[in-house]
Amino acid sequence: MATIVRAPSKAWKAVIRRKGWPTISKSFRTKRDAEDWARCTEDEMIRGVHIRRSSSELTTVNAALERYLAEVTPLKRPSTQRAEKMRVKPITERLGSYSLATLSSDIVAKYRDKRLAAGKECLHCPSGACIAWASVLCGNQGMGAWPKEPLNNYL
Repeated sequence: MATIVRAPSKAWKAVIRRKGWPTISKSFRTKRDAEDWARCTEDEMIRGVHIRRSSSELTTVNAALERYLAEVTPLKRPSTQRAEKMRVKPITERLGSYSLATLSSDIVAKYRDKRLAAGKECLHCPSGACIAWASVLCGNQGMGAWPKEPLNNYL
């Protein structure tokens, strides 16, 4: 059962403590929102389908790509590094402000379709395949680290 308390900031805080799960908390403007979230989250925990999304809610596509460029790209050949930096520019301009939790395959598909309709394909990337990384990130929401399969296969 969740605990709903009023924080000093006048927000409502829902705290869920369940055996076998880490403590989860989230703040809301209304008590009803806190109760609804707690009920839904506890339901997911009972069914075994709960996914922690806090890190993906706080991480934007832009931040994920910056991290990729800082950690993964330097391990590649100089020509590949230049190409990846060029590929990231249009993606961050269009999708950079989305959080990883809200980025969906529909959003990525619309982006791809607009680029293809405009006749813009990335270098060495037929059919807009250079944005397939976003599908990987969408499929791994809530992960604190990179997916086990390196993202460099998708850029």
